[in-house]
Amino acid sequence: MIVTRARLTDVDIIMEWRRELAAWLADRGIDQWSIPLPRSAVAATVGSGQTWIVQDNHRPVATITLTAWPDVDELWKPDRDPEALWYPADKPADALYVAKMMVPRAKAGMDLGAEMLDWASGRGYDSGLTWLRLDAWTTNPALHNYYRHRGFQHVRTVASRISGACFQRPTQPYLGALKTDE
Repeated sequence: MIVTRARLTDVDIIMEWRRELAAWLADRGIDQWSIPLPRSAVAATVGSGQTWIVQDNHRPVATITLTAWPDVDELWKPDRDPEALWYPADKPADALYVAKMMVPRAKAGMDLGAEMLDWASGRGYDSGLTWLRLDAWTTNPALHNYYRHRGFQHVRTVASRISGACFQRPTQPYLGALKTDE
């Protein structure tokens, strides 16, 4: 399998996967992704080169978005943003952040999510970063356990945020099967 930067032509498939996964979660009583994600938000991360597509035989099979921490002005300051996920003491610039990771149900059970997390960890390691971080849906304990089983430690939960469960694990070299095509 090959990981390549998503193109704007991939936005529709990413949106389709999100709708599919939101419905699957809702059928199980989980409200994750119950708030629609605007197409423009996906197009923005794709357009900025932050979103990646995993392809198997030239067919998209999964996606992951990787971001660097925003400017220092957006860091937690008690008087400005009591709901911030990461604080200055967390050294936010020393991490790579995972978002919007999706594996469609047709590819579930292949450990593709774990492989993408390992791949992302390797990208962070290669960039000299210490941490791979993410925030998970606050009310989805099964998802929290998924990340814990993949080596992530819970840092904090910002209960007022819908995706406020903060997790991190150290970056490490990637030795897996995914190949990157930039």
